[in-house]
Amino acid sequence: MNDDLFPSERRSLRRFLAIYIFSTLFLIGAGSIVFYRYAYHRIIDHQNETLKMKTAWLPPKLRQLHNTIAAELPYPDIEGIETALYDIDHIYLVGQFDPGNVHWHEEFWQIGDRLYHRADLQPYYLGAATVVSMRRLDETPIHALRMKMAIALLFATLFVALVARWLGHLFLAPVHRTMRLLDRFIKDSTHELNTPVSTILTNIELFKSIHPELEKSEELRRIEIASGRLSRIYDDLAYLQLNHRRHRRIESIAFDPLLEERMHYFKTLVQRRNLHIETEIEKEVRISMDREDAVRLVDNLLSNAVKYTHSDGSIRVILEKGGLTVEDTGIGMDENTCRRVTERFFRGDFSEGGFGLGLNIVREIVDFYGMRLEISSEKNVGTKVSVRWHDG
Repeated sequence: MNDDLFPSERRSLRRFLAIYIFSTLFLIGAGSIVFYRYAYHRIIDHQNETLKMKTAWLPPKLRQLHNTIAAELPYPDIEGIETALYDIDHIYLVGQFDPGNVHWHEEFWQIGDRLYHRADLQPYYLGAATVVSMRRLDETPIHALRMKMAIALLFATLFVALVARWLGHLFLAPVHRTMRLLDRFIKDSTHELNTPVSTILTNIELFKSIHPELEKSEELRRIEIASGRLSRIYDDLAYLQLNHRRHRRIESIAFDPLLEERMHYFKTLVQRRNLHIETEIEKEVRISMDREDAVRLVDNLLSNAVKYTHSDGSIRVILEKGGLTVEDTGIGMDENTCRRVTERFFRGDFSEGGFGLGLNIVREIVDFYGMRLEISSEKNVGTKVSVRWHDG
């Protein structure tokens, strides 16, 4: 299903997956930290208890030595731990190690990889009142715990990703069906528009050749403008349908004659709206791209400028080596509209017709060729749209 998703659906799916996976893994991670700390302390407590049990073997051995009358007494040895003896004033007497900093108010403590235990002796054999025992921390169960948790987190991540993907497609299924129906409707409508639009445009040109005296007829100009508008809508819809499937023939094209050709295409509409056109077209501007993409790019920039510029307004078209700029004195846009104006089907102003496709097509073309799109606008002042293909 993923290959059939529309770009907007893919974006929504990616956002859902990111939010769901991140939030779920955050909760799993937080729970894992709590569990790890609990399990870690259980391991430490178990080893402390082992240390305490082995330390309890020392008093009987001290009692045995206390009752011995030998001149030299061997220090009792307990396997797996080291011990040290202190008198009632906490003065070190003898032992297998010198603990140094003894935590006299604690029974257990840990310093680095060593565990310590303090126990009072009753009665005092050989003057010893306190025993401090020490053992090295056995990190084997800790490493095993970390390994198990790492494997569990890996499987949890994979499980969450699979569930997130399944839920994402489940939630998107109704939207996807609706989008497919809309896409099929647009595709069928585009197909049905092709023949009548082509017929109207062809017959207008034929009518002009047969009746040249009517070429400046206001009625004929209205028909021509309306037909041209239908033709541009058809071209945009057809471009969207074929954009990701058609073969692009990228070649070096002369951009200045193409721009002049497309401006001539809009001549009737410009005259109808009584707009003033200023041009600064640099010669010998060439760019490597598909010609159909170049036509769609220019047509949509000019169409938007003409559509949203009031009668008697002005449009400025600048072509230079580094890019194309179309600037108008139209209705302009506020900051929020300016940010969203390249979204498909978004229309900032409903007083003019259209489907909100023009600048979305421009954005797709710009992104495909690695160009840069710059839009600046001010409400009731005008809009400036620049497509930069080279810095300069």
